[in-house]
Amino acid sequence: MLAHARALGHVFNPITVYWCHLPDGTLECVVAEVHNTYGQRHCYLLRPDETGRAHTDKHFHVSPFLPEQGRYVMRFDRPGQRLGVHVQLRGDDGPLLTAVMTGRRRPATRVQLVRSTLSRPLVPHRVSALIRLHGVALWLRRVPIVARRQHVSKGVR
Repeated sequence: MLAHARALGHVFNPITVYWCHLPDGTLECVVAEVHNTYGQRHCYLLRPDETGRAHTDKHFHVSPFLPEQGRYVMRFDRPGQRLGVHVQLRGDDGPLLTAVMTGRRRPATRVQLVRSTLSRPLVPHRVSALIRLHGVALWLRRVPIVARRQHVSKGVR
């Protein structure tokens, strides 16, 4: 699983990724759980190809500045010593949003968890603040706001 840890009582994960393996270690699927700032979430059940790429239609309002329609093109590195997740939302005219997350494997020891918490105690707060600041910047540039429809979860897609 790839997600932010709660820090000082707060966490916001724009996306949480779960790699689902069969007992023999073969990757069966990836679940991408997408969250928005309205407290809603939607899961996408993905079957990446041999290069780690997966495609799916967008079914969830993630931003007041992005259309509800579109197609996600995602790439998931297999978890190893390094990890990468690449998400691109594409519209009819090309890319609308690109997000990349990378990292290095660390042991989940108490010492490592304390070290990570002390060295980056406000990462979840920073993520939330930067998302909102980016929204303000888009609003100031008069980017049109897309009305949000009520999200009804119909299970995993």
